[in-house]
Amino acid sequence: MNTIMGIFTTAALVICALILHELAHIFAVNYLGGKIEKIGAFPLGIKARFTGLEKLLAWERYVIYGAGSLANLIMAAWAFSVSRMSYFGVPWLEAFALYNIVLCVFNLIPVLPLDGGRIVHQFLSNRIGILRANRIMVRIGLGVGIALMFLGVVQVVLYNYNITLLCAGIYIKHQNKEMKPRLQMEFFKALEAKNAPARARLMPVKTVIIHKNASVKYAMDRLTMDHFVAFSIKERGYTLHERVLLEHIFANGLQGTVSQLFPCCLSNSQVVK
Repeated sequence: MNTIMGIFTTAALVICALILHELAHIFAVNYLGGKIEKIGAFPLGIKARFTGLEKLLAWERYVIYGAGSLANLIMAAWAFSVSRMSYFGVPWLEAFALYNIVLCVFNLIPVLPLDGGRIVHQFLSNRIGILRANRIMVRIGLGVGIALMFLGVVQVVLYNYNITLLCAGIYIKHQNKEMKPRLQMEFFKALEAKNAPARARLMPVKTVIIHKNASVKYAMDRLTMDHFVAFSIKERGYTLHERVLLEHIFANGLQGTVSQLFPCCLSNSQVVK
């Protein structure tokens, strides 16, 4: 009977920590102006789906991604403090504090789709380009998922059939296999949001130095989420705005080189056909 009650109590505390985590994300999205598309229940709590985050400022997205882990950390501190007020401590409160800390740390692992992965992805997107960040983060996620699955098998054998790491590895690997089309869609939404009149006025310009014979695809890979990119052609001193690049891509695809976007400025020998 005590074992059954222990399992029930553990499950209840974990579910409460998960619900708190997701509610913090929901509150942050609602407060900062994002849209809550769907809130659904699953066996371990609730799961929300958000839209419109690409229209927010960079710091607002960082707040949203970090809100869940911050809420878990605050709750852990509260539960542990209240427990310590008692001379003997309150075991279930200390357990609740521990579960919140574990959930906080786990979600800050820098792999997608976890909050830590979202934070690192946004940072990289504004440093090296959205599409390059997408590829790097998906590869890291798949690698971490496989590594956790391997460690999970070892854990099952050595530690009384504990499947925690194995389940975490399967989850991360599965989610990253499905991330590529989702990130591709987010890329196009980010480009659309940047050109919205209300946001375009606030968008800073980032200069990226590029070779005149660089491919159009190479240039597109360097488009960021929170800047208008101005490509500086170092050999000729010309500057190419990302809007010109995107117009070329929509009309001609990814074929060709950057020099083809300057036919009026470059001589025939310098334009790569």
